[in-house]
Amino acid sequence: MSKRYLSGLGLAFVLPLAMAEDYTPGYQQCMDQASSTVAMGECIKAETQMQDQRLNRVYKQLMGKLDAAQQKSLRDVQRKWIAYRDGNCQFHVQASGGTMAQLEGGTCLMNMTRDRAAELERVLSPRQ
Repeated sequence: MSKRYLSGLGLAFVLPLAMAEDYTPGYQQCMDQASSTVAMGECIKAETQMQDQRLNRVYKQLMGKLDAAQQKSLRDVQRKWIAYRDGNCQFHVQASGGTMAQLEGGTCLMNMTRDRAAELERVLSPRQ
């Protein structure tokens, strides 16, 4: 087996564990109890709302620490990021098709929002 394959395989197992820490405690519990794709979609929707609130909170905190030029730059980048996130997740919906398309798109929105919130938190508090 190639080293690249083994590295990728290792990341496939470790990455979800590392990323799971940024979800709210209720998300995994909700998913464990979900008995249908509709119920799973509701869990994803609720977690996405929580992650969006987290993102908005840290964005506002960061804006408060920046000067006017940096605020403009962050605002511009954030708008571009939102457009990218929405387009990327719409692609996931189209590429998936079938009954899993909405779950795939919702998971994409949830994960990208969570990742962006974590990224801005690192900018806000770089030593934590």
